[in-house]
Amino acid sequence: MESFYKTADAEWYKQRLSGLMYFLFVSFTILMIRLFYLQIIEGEEYRRLSENNCIRLQGIDAPRGLIFDRNRNLLVDNRPSFDLSIIIRDAKPLEDTIDKLAQYINTPKKELMDIIRSKKGLASYKPILLKQNIGREMLAAIEVHLFDLPGVIVDIRPMRNYIRNQSASHLLGYLGQISPDELKSGKYLPARQGDFIGKFGIEKSFQNYLSGNRGGRQVEVNAVGQIVRVLETVKAEPGHNIYLTVDYALQEKAESLLQGVAGAAVAMDPSTGQVLALVSSPSFDQNNFITGISHENWNSLIKNPMRPMENKAIQGEYPPASTFKIVTAIAGLEEGVIDQNTTFFCPGYHQFGNRVFHCWKRGGHGTVDIIKALAQSCDVYFYQVGEKLGIDRLAWYAKACGLGVPTGIDLDHEGA
Repeated sequence: MESFYKTADAEWYKQRLSGLMYFLFVSFTILMIRLFYLQIIEGEEYRRLSENNCIRLQGIDAPRGLIFDRNRNLLVDNRPSFDLSIIIRDAKPLEDTIDKLAQYINTPKKELMDIIRSKKGLASYKPILLKQNIGREMLAAIEVHLFDLPGVIVDIRPMRNYIRNQSASHLLGYLGQISPDELKSGKYLPARQGDFIGKFGIEKSFQNYLSGNRGGRQVEVNAVGQIVRVLETVKAEPGHNIYLTVDYALQEKAESLLQGVAGAAVAMDPSTGQVLALVSSPSFDQNNFITGISHENWNSLIKNPMRPMENKAIQGEYPPASTFKIVTAIAGLEEGVIDQNTTFFCPGYHQFGNRVFHCWKRGGHGTVDIIKALAQSCDVYFYQVGEKLGIDRLAWYAKACGLGVPTGIDLDHEGA
C-alpha cells in the first residue's frame, strides 16, 4: 500500500514538471518571436527613433488680414518668406555651427552671434530668427549643408506686402518686431517675443483685428533638430480683412498733386464724414520696415527736413487761416450779430486798436455781404464780425466746430 502512494506522488510531480516546462517553452518562444519582430522586422524604425528623436510643438504664424479700399482694390496682402532660425539646444557645438553657417551664407559670424546674444534669456528650445526673407541662393546653400548645421531651420512664414509702393504709407502704416515694453503691456496678446505687430497707421490701430490666431503642429525631429515627420497640425486662422472708406483712385490723384513738396491733403464726404483720401507728403516705403529697417535708412528718414515719418494730415498743427472764416460766419449768424443782408465796407485794411490788419486784396473789396465775403474771402469783413462777437463767443463756436479737439479718426498720434 505504501509503495502505491509513492508511485502516485512521483507521477503527480512528473506531470506538474512537464506542465511547467511546457509553459516556459511557450513563453520563451513568444518572447523570441517578439524580439525577432522588434530587432529584425522593425529594427530600422526603432533604431531611428532611438537616435535622440523627440517630439516638439511648433507654432504656425497666422496670415494677417488683407486691406482693401472702398472699391475692393487690394492695398496690402501677404507673401511667403523663407526665414532662417536656430535652436540653441540643438546647435551643438554652437561655435562650430555658426562658423559653418556664416561661411555658407556669406555673413559675418559676429553679426549672427550678436543676434543670438541679444536673445539672452530666451528658452534654449525656442528658435531665434537670424534672417528673414532670405533669397534663393542663400536658401540653396543652407539646404545643401543642412545636415552639417544642427539646430538650423528654415521656415516658410507669411510676410506683409505693401502692393502700392510708397502709396498711402501714413494711412496704412507698417509692422515691426514687438518690443519688451509692448510685450509686458498685455495689449498684444497672444503675441510673443519676435512677433511682428502694427507699429503705425491702420496696421497699429487694428492690430488685434488683423492679426488672426496662431496655429501649431506636432513634429518629430532627429538628433540635429531636423523634422523627420509631422504628427499633427492645427491650422492657423487668418486675420480679418479690412475695407477702408478711402477711394484709392482719389488717394493716388492727391498724392500726385503733392509730389515733391511737404504737405497734406484730406478729402471727405461731407454728408457722412467718411475719409475718401488722406495724404501726407513726402511718403516712405513701408516694405523697408518688414525685415527691420537699417540704421542708415532710418537716419535718412528722421533727419530729412521734410519730415516723411510725420503724418502731417493728423499730427501737424497749423494756423487755420481762411478756413476760420466759416467758424466766424456761423458764430455771427447764430448770435444775431449779422444776417444775410448785413454789409461792411472793405477798404483793404481794418484798424483794431493801434494796429492795422490788411486784407489780402490791398485795394479792398468795397461793400460786401456775408455771401460775397465768403465767395471772395474778404478778410476785413470777418475782422469786423469777429470784433463784434468778442473773443469768448468766437472761441466757444470754434470749439463747438471741433477745433482744438481730436477728431477720433482711427489712426494714432493725432494732434489737435
